Amino acid sequence: MDKKVNTAKTVRQQEIVDAARKIISTQGIEKLTVRAIAQELKITDGALYRHFRSKKEIISLLIDDIEQTLLATIMDAAGKSDDPLKKLENILLTHLSYAEQRKGFTFIIINETMSIKDKSLQRKMFSVINKYLKMIEDILREGVKAGSFRYSMDFISAGVAFFGMIQSIVTLWALSGFKYSFNRRRITDILNVYSRGILIR
Repeated sequence: MDKKVNTAKTVRQQEIVDAARKIISTQGIEKLTVRAIAQELKITDGALYRHFRSKKEIISLLIDDIEQTLLATIMDAAGKSDDPLKKLENILLTHLSYAEQRKGFTFIIINETMSIKDKSLQRKMFSVINKYLKMIEDILREGVKAGSFRYSMDFISAGVAFFGMIQSIVTLWALSGFKYSFNRRRITDILNVYSRGILIR
């Protein structure tokens, strides 16, 4: 009995996540409200209020979705190779594909979390990004241990630079109005610039 209730709740939460993403991608984050989601799902405001009462609670659910889907996606990408540099390449390409499919949704939520200045949401988003950075730092350590990456590297800075590289690519793409697909050759060139900073010459 309890199991059925929990399953139903999970389905409803996923419907809310999907509806919120649609509103953000078609109308902008400023149009994301409990009422807008209720209208998208064709249910009453009251029915949705049984799950969420504010935009803050919706943003919190969206951060949960990012944590579950993005971290799993890049972990799978990294697992496709034993070579540390290839792992970073796989993560870069996979993360950009993830961003392209979701119209830069992750970075929109990051920016929204900063703009509404809610400390609990900021801590939650900070935790997700730190988990991402930890995965990158672990790969960088693997490269050092394998003798292919510079032993004197600052792992934290290198991890932040990697994340920032992706963020800047997605930001420029978003500012263009999502008018183009990511260029594989350009992405490879950017990764080569990053690689020159971590590889042993």
